[in-house]
Amino acid sequence: GAKDLYATGTGDTHTLLAKLGPEPLGNGFHEDYLAGAFAGRKTPVKAALLDQRIVAGLGNIYVCEALHRAGINPKRRAGQLSPRRVAGLVPVIRDVLSEAIASGGSSLRDYRQASGELGYFQHAFRVYDREGTPCPTPRCSGSVRRIVQAGRSTFYCPRCQT
Repeated sequence: GAKDLYATGTGDTHTLLAKLGPEPLGNGFHEDYLAGAFAGRKTPVKAALLDQRIVAGLGNIYVCEALHRAGINPKRRAGQLSPRRVAGLVPVIRDVLSEAIASGGSSLRDYRQASGELGYFQHAFRVYDREGTPCPTPRCSGSVRRIVQAGRSTFYCPRCQT
């Protein structure tokens, strides 16, 4: 593969990078930012979180897991989330990503860490790739469903994710 190098501080003006949203573990990603980014959006919250112009680098697995932990239905329109739900979503996203990083990522098919070792966050999945299993949320009697949104698999519990 190829690698491009850019001068420090040019990310905001470079044509390939200027339109990217903040990284979810960075200081620019906070509840006020996300509430503003979601305001008026009719797109489903899952699609909004996967939009790299809103949040850079947030992937499908981690969005499914974060929305489940936050109790948010992935089909809900992003612009209809209350400020309280948006405020609760930000730390959940950070927690899911931090746990995944600490676990070396998720090894599905061919992913390996830089060291060549497999990641093991996939063993902590609550909903991703667990279609038909009982929802792991305490006191929820629902089961995990799979739907397709924008060509991507979405796993969620329709009973406890509202």
